[in-house]
Amino acid sequence: MSGATEVSLETLYDERLRLMDGVLSTWSWATLRGIEVMLNYEAHPGEVERRRQVGLGAITSADALRFLLGLPVGTPVPLAALDQNERHLLRMLPTGTVCVENGFVTRLAVPPVDAGLVVVPTRSWRLGLERAGRFAPFCARAMMLPKPPPNLDVLRMEADFYGIGVITYVDAAPVTVVPPEPFRRHRFTAAGWLFLEEAHRQLL
Repeated sequence: MSGATEVSLETLYDERLRLMDGVLSTWSWATLRGIEVMLNYEAHPGEVERRRQVGLGAITSADALRFLLGLPVGTPVPLAALDQNERHLLRMLPTGTVCVENGFVTRLAVPPVDAGLVVVPTRSWRLGLERAGRFAPFCARAMMLPKPPPNLDVLRMEADFYGIGVITYVDAAPVTVVPPEPFRRHRFTAAGWLFLEEAHRQLL
């Protein structure tokens, strides 16, 4: 681990942190959007196993994901309803993402994981705000500091404004100074799906 502050995944299983809204079952290190973070996530076993059986890994094309989002899951769509660009994208899709038969295309692929919370280890809370802010479209966010900063009240105010949680150490124990704002997805986008695919690529 090469994060900015020496923390362990075990600290995030502390009972106080477990009570934060949106926390899922599993923690792991990952490098997402160019930052090494602790990611709280939950795999979708059915989709993970389906992909394993057909040899489908992470879907890393934003265009492919955008096209897939335009198809209902499990409902056949007539090929005649697709325009020329969509037909081209259909031909480029990895095996296992859709089923094409009898003049219809049926979407099979769904996101293989859910992301509950990203925790950004940092020694500078201002840098932590900027880095954690990169994950605003995707999941709840928090930073982890090795110790409380001198201007803790300012940090509390700014972190609360942006909805970014703050975890720090007091007497060698992790303490949630500001709880992360629960994530509310207003619309599922190709960028959001791509984020989950990148997490899947690294974690599973």
